[in-house]
Amino acid sequence: MGKIRSAWEIALEKTEGIQIDKDKLRYSADVDKARRSAGSFLSTDDPISEDEIRNELSSLDKAAVKEGLAATIEANLSLPQSEEKDPRLGKVRTLLGIASSGDANALGLFDEIEAFMERYPLHRKDLLEKMKAQYKPVLEEKSEKLSKQYGTEVHLSFENDKEFMEAVRQNLERLEAQYQSTLANAKAQLKEMLNA
Repeated sequence: MGKIRSAWEIALEKTEGIQIDKDKLRYSADVDKARRSAGSFLSTDDPISEDEIRNELSSLDKAAVKEGLAATIEANLSLPQSEEKDPRLGKVRTLLGIASSGDANALGLFDEIEAFMERYPLHRKDLLEKMKAQYKPVLEEKSEKLSKQYGTEVHLSFENDKEFMEAVRQNLERLEAQYQSTLANAKAQLKEMLNA
């Protein structure tokens, strides 16, 4: 008859050869701390100063700091939905300066990305205005046709016209996809610069 082993004995047997890589754990903890510090720096609720973040990060592994900041920078670069400038972008640029040790090429690319992102809401607005101007005669014709049909004046709006709204949705989705693709490429370039 076989020997019955306890769950404890089986667990000990399975974990017998496992060793903890302390350097890997420390590196991972440093990456996490760098991300948290960067998040606090970007936060408007509990902001910390640039000097404070530099001081906090100085005691951490430099590669881990670079990795943690790169992830935070990438996560905070997204297409704006309004024409108002995101106040965090200046702080994201500061984080990039810390991560890249002030590399002029990385900061120059960031400035290009920022300008590109600022054009997106303007481009959306311009596209919408052009579509309205182009569709206005069609909408007026529809209004006139309905007015004759019902014997009373009918005013259609762009927002209530399904055909127009569908065309707007498709064109705005196409525009966003183009901008997202370009932004993704720029973010990849920035990440590459930080990893160099």
